[in-house]
Amino acid sequence: MSNEQFDAIIVGGGHNGLTTANYLAMQDLKVCVLEQRHIVGGAAVSEEFYPGYRNSIASYVVSLLRPEIIADLQLKKYGYQTLPLDNAFYPNLNGDYLLLGSDENENRQQFSKFSATDYDSYQQLHSIIDKVGDVVAKQWLQAPPKLSGGGATDLLSTVKLGLDFYKLDSDSRYRMLQLFIGAPETMIERWFESDKIKAVMAQHCLPASFTSLHQPGASMAMLHHAVGGIDGKKGAWGYVKGGMGSITQAMAESARDKGVMIKTNAGVARINIENNTATGVTLDDGQTLSAKIIAANTDPKTTFLTLVGEQHLPKSFSKDIKVIRQESASLRMNLALNGVPQFACLPSEGISAHHLGSISIIEGKDHVERAYRSARAGIPADPPIIEAFIPSTVDDSLAGPGHHVMSLLCKYMPYDLADGKHWDQEKDKVVENIFAYLRKYIPNLQDILVGYQCLTPLDIERTFGMTRGDICHGRLEPDQLFSMRPHPDAAQYSTPIKGLYLCGSGSHPGGGVTGAPGHNAAKKILQDL
Repeated sequence: MSNEQFDAIIVGGGHNGLTTANYLAMQDLKVCVLEQRHIVGGAAVSEEFYPGYRNSIASYVVSLLRPEIIADLQLKKYGYQTLPLDNAFYPNLNGDYLLLGSDENENRQQFSKFSATDYDSYQQLHSIIDKVGDVVAKQWLQAPPKLSGGGATDLLSTVKLGLDFYKLDSDSRYRMLQLFIGAPETMIERWFESDKIKAVMAQHCLPASFTSLHQPGASMAMLHHAVGGIDGKKGAWGYVKGGMGSITQAMAESARDKGVMIKTNAGVARINIENNTATGVTLDDGQTLSAKIIAANTDPKTTFLTLVGEQHLPKSFSKDIKVIRQESASLRMNLALNGVPQFACLPSEGISAHHLGSISIIEGKDHVERAYRSARAGIPADPPIIEAFIPSTVDDSLAGPGHHVMSLLCKYMPYDLADGKHWDQEKDKVVENIFAYLRKYIPNLQDILVGYQCLTPLDIERTFGMTRGDICHGRLEPDQLFSMRPHPDAAQYSTPIKGLYLCGSGSHPGGGVTGAPGHNAAKKILQDL
């Protein structure tokens, strides 16, 4: 087979891989991006999941994509356009609800239905989280310091982080440490009195996690709400016009204009290693491509244990990679609807405010714990905790007039099922349980449901190559972050294999559509060159 030559090969065409490719191409490197699927974009893709209905089939909202990357890659020039999400809706089965928007007075009134004090507590806590988020955000676009403190750069990074920490007032420093290593249960009980608001705060910890609210370190997920933003509005979230695939298509077009070659249907069978040096890749069809730089956008277990192979790695390093905790217990559904969902607690004519933002179905703080313990036992949570969105209410490019698409993220759904059961046999049963539960909140769901797509944790692994369906390439917990993500010997994007770099979410700062790992990996590669 032919052996094409490149300066750099990117394994995996997700948003981080495309980010790395763009930055390397800016320095006139000859770059090739390899994507196993028929479409570039990884988990940030827009696809027709049912005839006439199109949606972001995996990741679904944007906030964390770094503004520096948006500017450097000129994504707006290539069609990137955000649609702000201003509302958050929390329906109850007892006919009540919490509906939050951009009006502070209205929000205070909504909170007052459940507590006279929780709104002020909510504001106070989020002020602290914003301060801590500013400190965290400064670390996102740079490599974490080496644990060994091996050089002046690492020492300087550590000093800067320490200075930022001590610029906070003493109470904020205390709260920052609580967010890093504390348990959500403790924070929630400290700040709030009503069961409803406690449920709201518990839900903030869930999308990318698979932990108990009692687990130390699980509070860090709350920081995601502070680090991001949309068009300069801090902490804001939004849709992308045309779905999340518009991000990666813009990145791909930007890369192509810089001369990057992008190959789809190009699965990588292995990364070729000679004398502890990466020399290229072999594709599934046997073709070999050569390059002095290989940047892997695959998760750490896939990269090191499957594509490289233990025989090429230090024994201790391999043992550590094997025990990285990878699982987010997430099940994704996309619904095709021929009408607007009508909620039992807030019926309306047509599209109303509660359809325009996030929709969180969570019965209480204890609901999280029940769902978690069920999943830990290998039993899909029933009822699940559901985060839903209806992007077609603000983006008419996704479905025809009067029709809608609805995204569901269902937690907790384990990768390994109890009693030897398999997702391929259990999937239909779990889906019916989800629909039965949803109909309690949305009585007209059966009438408007045209079709659906369901991605179980196993489907997510099969489709996107994410080990155990982990949407973050490794759980975001204290011992798997910063200078330890995914391992102290690979936390600065270079690896024990010369010429092999990590550019995906399994490296700092972690999961989410941020582009930061891709940016930082490119920076490290260029420094080494």
